[in-house]
Amino acid sequence: MVKRRTVLKNGIVLGTAGLVGLTASNTASASSHDGDGLVVNEFGAGYPGANELGEWTGDAAFDDSGVSGGALRLEYDDGGFFATNVFADVSAYDTLEITISGDAGGEEDDIDIRVGDVRDSLASLTSDSIGTSSSTLSIDLADAGVDQSSVELVRLGFWHEGSGAVEIEEIAFVGEGDGSSGGGDYEEITADDTLLDLWPDYEYGGYGDAIEIDEYFPSEISDGDGHGDHSAVNWPDDQKAAHFNVDLDAIRDGARDGSVTFGEMGDVVLDHVNQYLAEGMSRRSIAMLLPRLIMLPHDTEDPTYHQGENWFPETYGPVEATNDPDQLIQDPWPLDARSYDPDEVAIRDRAHDQLHHENMEGWTENDILDDDRYNDPDNPIHLLAEGLHPVTEEPLGGDGFTANAPMEVEARINDEGGFWYQLLQFKNLSNVPYHLNAAVVMWIGPSGQNAGNLRTGHYNNEQRPQPGWGHPQRDVIEVLHDEEKMLSAWAVRIAFHDEPYNMRTAYPNQLWSLEQGMTVPDYYEDDPDARQELVETMVNTCHVEIETDMDRNDDFLDALDMRNRMSN
Repeated sequence: MVKRRTVLKNGIVLGTAGLVGLTASNTASASSHDGDGLVVNEFGAGYPGANELGEWTGDAAFDDSGVSGGALRLEYDDGGFFATNVFADVSAYDTLEITISGDAGGEEDDIDIRVGDVRDSLASLTSDSIGTSSSTLSIDLADAGVDQSSVELVRLGFWHEGSGAVEIEEIAFVGEGDGSSGGGDYEEITADDTLLDLWPDYEYGGYGDAIEIDEYFPSEISDGDGHGDHSAVNWPDDQKAAHFNVDLDAIRDGARDGSVTFGEMGDVVLDHVNQYLAEGMSRRSIAMLLPRLIMLPHDTEDPTYHQGENWFPETYGPVEATNDPDQLIQDPWPLDARSYDPDEVAIRDRAHDQLHHENMEGWTENDILDDDRYNDPDNPIHLLAEGLHPVTEEPLGGDGFTANAPMEVEARINDEGGFWYQLLQFKNLSNVPYHLNAAVVMWIGPSGQNAGNLRTGHYNNEQRPQPGWGHPQRDVIEVLHDEEKMLSAWAVRIAFHDEPYNMRTAYPNQLWSLEQGMTVPDYYEDDPDARQELVETMVNTCHVEIETDMDRNDDFLDALDMRNRMSN
């Protein structure tokens, strides 16, 4: 195996990868390189999660996958992707090596590979073949056109009508490169700087890191989008754009080549961009959020709700997370997949599409849960009442509301005349945004009595064009917690689809919320004191887990038996 070499982690992607010069490598090897190299992946107990560089690595949408004997086995049938983040200058190396074997041999024809921003079939980038015993495939980085100063990730896609299985033992950069670096420190972004100055790898449309900065622009979307009649927002985007002096025409003209300046983007965007840069957020992630940052106020926007006309006077909060969580910078942020390439969509919508990736095994889509699932005293979600983490069973670290990112919560209940909506409303208290895809929200609240209303839930966030856009599906369970007091333990995982990540995000000092509809529990209907105790219980037992390492928060789905999908 390759001898590991220590490198500095680099979270900023620099340079521009070319999509030219795609030629086959003439290098072949029967075993791993013995010299110095940069090991990206060796497969052991830590997979999926972090690779040898401390960056994210994982896979999805395979018929089966898993690590055994130091190798990652991927079984595919026209589907699946594997990805590993690099975020590094690899100019000291000239070759990418993948130690691999296949069940039948010749599987290189079934696989496409992305190295940095270069993407092609694996068979086109190497003259080596996958055999039935372990051997090394070598890709000459210069011949392939890879910008070695800026390699963000290595990814393998299996959507090419093939079926079979491969086992990967190691991925590494090896050999002697020219040692040059296209890097350099960035100064604070100014009004005269362009989008390309912020992020030199910016590309409009197409594959990979492409962003469509002028997508869903004001006046270019209709009222509602097929998710129902959701057109109400307090401050429409066209009014925001005018208020912040956003030059929409200049953005349209300069979006294709990245020449639009930040001055043309309006009065407020520079404050957000430079704040996020100062906090250490990656430039790619910031560029992905620009369609909202150009219209993002500093002050907290007034919220709108799906149901919100008849609030009970009993409320509780807002209360800050009592475990004092550190600021969370998610690394990486997934791609927006505006080309709808299958493996990019699988990453972007990894929570929404998970039931299909898992062939519906263990999944339900039930408004009414099976009785043994609803009446389950052994479900670890009950540990919320003891201040314990439902997955690890360790203390949550606070004496009330807890979360893994800075935020506050408020609880309220809306009475729609014989039907209730319980509301948990959150505010991001950190200096950076965090996306909410695959976030899990858990609490103990009023019992819906498993009466068939799990589907009547809603997500609210003013930072999207309209409530019908960026509207997620949800994985929802209700477990009876206290029959006498009519309390249930609830868990919701948010599963976005289609729309870009700028609509899936909790921005600093801004609100987002969940509503959950339910049959009215008689215990609380005519008792204000009991309702006050109820909303306090909702807050004090609430725990929010924002997704990290793009792991879909699978440990919660497994431990809490949460695989129950509710559509929009």
